[in-house]
Amino acid sequence: LPVAQSGDAEAQTYVGEIYEKGLGLKPDYQAASVWYEKAAKQNFSRALINLGNLYEKGLGVAQDKAMALNLYRQAAGLQSDDLLYASTVEVRAVDQKELIRLKDEVAFKSQQLAAAEGQLANLQADLAQRKQALAAAEQTQKNAELALFAQESKAIHEQSQALIKQLKSELSHARLAVDNQQQQLAAANQQLNQISNQVASTNTSILQSETLIASADTMPIIEIIDPPMTLMRGLPTIPVKASLRQKEIVGKIKAPNGLKSFKVNGREQTIDEYNLFWVNVPIDGDRKTVKLEAIDTNNNRVAFNFSVVPDQSAVVSSVPDTAQPLAVKSGLNLGNYHALVIGNNDYRSYPKLKTAVNDATETASVLQEKFGFKTTVLKNATRYEILAALNELREQLTDQDNLLIYYAGHGELDDKTDKGFWLPVDAEQGNSRNWISNAAISDILNTLKAKHVMVVADSCYAGTLSVAAMPRVDESMPDDLQKEWILAMSQARARTVLTSGGVAPVLDGGGDGHSVFSRAFLDTLRKSDGIIEGHSVYREVLSRVQTKARSLNVQQVPEYAPARYAGHEAGEFFFNPGTTI
Repeated sequence: LPVAQSGDAEAQTYVGEIYEKGLGLKPDYQAASVWYEKAAKQNFSRALINLGNLYEKGLGVAQDKAMALNLYRQAAGLQSDDLLYASTVEVRAVDQKELIRLKDEVAFKSQQLAAAEGQLANLQADLAQRKQALAAAEQTQKNAELALFAQESKAIHEQSQALIKQLKSELSHARLAVDNQQQQLAAANQQLNQISNQVASTNTSILQSETLIASADTMPIIEIIDPPMTLMRGLPTIPVKASLRQKEIVGKIKAPNGLKSFKVNGREQTIDEYNLFWVNVPIDGDRKTVKLEAIDTNNNRVAFNFSVVPDQSAVVSSVPDTAQPLAVKSGLNLGNYHALVIGNNDYRSYPKLKTAVNDATETASVLQEKFGFKTTVLKNATRYEILAALNELREQLTDQDNLLIYYAGHGELDDKTDKGFWLPVDAEQGNSRNWISNAAISDILNTLKAKHVMVVADSCYAGTLSVAAMPRVDESMPDDLQKEWILAMSQARARTVLTSGGVAPVLDGGGDGHSVFSRAFLDTLRKSDGIIEGHSVYREVLSRVQTKARSLNVQQVPEYAPARYAGHEAGEFFFNPGTTI
């Protein structure tokens, strides 16, 4: 903390990440944003990305997607006005700013409730004391009345008359004391009722807020997977080549409660069994607004509007739906390429897998033979062997290197923490001692000096590794701007993750000796020609996996995003058939 307070941008970013993670406590996004802001003012790329993510989601700051994209653009070093920062888009039914407000409100009202309950306990104790005091006063009054009655019966001597007068005075005071105690008791009862009502009301309010917070995870979400979007005049925009007659929009609907309706410009659309949709938007030469609306079975609604704008200056050509190489063919050196490829079949405590080792072997072969990777292959690796190999890479690699980590094997999800794990062959069921958490993987990625690192994880629950927006190349971008984009992305640190199936179980087999995901990944790399970016690989893998999974009547949807808390700045991972082109 002292280093951060002295003005060190990297230390300030670390402090921000500590607040954002929470580390066993409740995340403090507002405090995180303050520290990210300090580092961002020094143009520290990682802080710019983290701050942009907070603005994009409305965490700790007012949600501002324009601000988010500008921060991403600044982090990426995109200086040209013609060079836009494009990204995938995810729209949620529940505004994150409102969600944070509700959580803060619950915390505040919980404090109020605790104070009120303490006050209520004190009042109840006070009320008991006042009841005792009233009983004592009533007994005193009764005793005084009896004494007076006894003296009045005698009433013979003057002394008795004087005593009677004294007793009458004492009786009067006793009656006043009883009246006073009764009034205090009534006031205490009234205050007790008020506090009891306040406690009940606060409990109800907390329950309502907690219900809304809990329901946020089940609200519908619209995710635009392809094409990438930019921000023009505050509205998300898809620039397309003027020659196109229509543009295909690919996305995914997440509706945990079930989808009731999905409409595009008011017309009902269908999604496939994997919650994916393909919508063709006509291009007629002018800006066209596209309105998406999803409603779940509980009538929760999410809507998203964007524009499709023809670019008259773009090169006239069609773009096929494959992992397309970038147009740049010369003048770029993307550094050295290394790969750590892990395949685990022979588990000791978990069911054995059939294809993981073969998947790893073939992947290493393609990476080495076609893309010039220096590969290290681990077959049936233990926890120690995996961590030792990663540590060796940490010591050897420099900022001139690119690293791909491929993992095929079992994965596990902790239901209590929602944390994902890789399972080495010596992992034991129910005992996480030899498991490798995705958080640990992120920490290792953060310490690597390699400029660009991509994790390809073919296992269950690998999706917990990734989060946030990805930079995307605009398909209509002229060659000179595309070259500038590649240069900008190659200068920024990248920590990206391509996962086989999000946070769900995935297939072992189904791909002719390989897993469905591995087959799609291998075919995509083999059929590519020239430099291809990570997201283009993902787009093709997604299409291939979806087609094959449908034929097998199973659900599997790959994902691609920056690795969470792993030092990602704004870069991309590029597959390059030669070291220099």
